[in-house]
Order: sequence, then structure tokens, then C-alpha cells
Amino acid sequence: MELSNGTDRRETLKCRPVEGRSFTMSSEVRRGSPLKFILPLALLAVIGLGAGYFSASAAKSFPVAWSVNPLMIKFNASGSFSGSAPDSFTCSPSVSPVTLQAFSSAPDIISITVSPSSFSRCGPTPDDVVVTASCISNISSVCDGEYTGSVQVCGPAPYTCLKQSLVVDVAVTTHKCPCPTTGG
Repeated sequence: MELSNGTDRRETLKCRPVEGRSFTMSSEVRRGSPLKFILPLALLAVIGLGAGYFSASAAKSFPVAWSVNPLMIKFNASGSFSGSAPDSFTCSPSVSPVTLQAFSSAPDIISITVSPSSFSRCGPTPDDVVVTASCISNISSVCDGEYTGSVQVCGPAPYTCLKQSLVVDVAVTTHKCPCPTTGG
């Protein structure tokens, strides 16, 4: 029996009867080709590694849960140069120890701090914190505006911050009082 695969090359297949089966086909060219084994194995390896990476990263994607996120801080810079708001967070799975790092979108105008800034353990019991936004300038009108920031839970190794940062929205006004309007 001759078979053409669309090229000028033809292969001769050998057929022989085998017990329990009607016949077995073999090809001299196909029998020695390692490609038919390497390609499926490589594909399985890539899929397996991808699935392993996805499950490992998915497990670490959202271990921190904040009770209020985003957190809003509003203050009047003419009265005080800072404002604060409480929040709490949990970790799943538990992590020991953790530190908190705060960042501001405009660090030369508004600073954001968190207190306390470290915990011996973060787990299913909420850890309470107070986030404070402060105007850095002595001139209150410089701070007037809206800013953003974030708080990250990091640990246990340095430079290992967990996903799901707290978003901090800061609104600063410089109005001293609601002034009466004069009418005519």
C-alpha cells in the first residue's frame, strides 16, 4: 500500500495481522521521529509550568484585606496641617512579621504615614492602624488640592510586599470659614 502526504515523497506502509486486532501499520520514517514525542511533552511541560505559576501567584495575589479601601482623608490646611483616618487589615494566609510602608503621589507636598508601622503577625484577626496625611509646606495654600497615596503590607523578608495595597485619597482645602455673601 502506498500513501502520499501531499509532497513528492511516498512512504510504503507495512501491514501485518496481529491477534486481537485487525492489522497494525508502521512506517520506517515515523518510527524513528523523535518530534512526535518531544512536541507533546514540551507542550505538557509548558502548560504544567504555567498552571503552577498561576496557582502560586493566585495564592499570593490578595492575601491582604482592608476593611475600608479606598480610605478617604479630608482636612482643612488653614486649621491644621494634617488629617487622619482609622482602618484595619487582615492577611490570609498568615504572615509573620509585617511592616507597613506608606507612599504619597506628591511627597514634596503631602506626606502619608501609618501608625503602628509594624506587627509581629498578620492573620485573620484585624490589625488596627491610623493613616495620617500631612501638609509639608508651612504655607497652607500650597497644599490645597486632591492627592492619592497607598499603604503596603510588607514581609516577612525585606522588599517582599504583599498585594492589595490600601488606596488613600486625600482632599485638602484652605477655606478658613464659610464666608457670608453680600447681595445687592
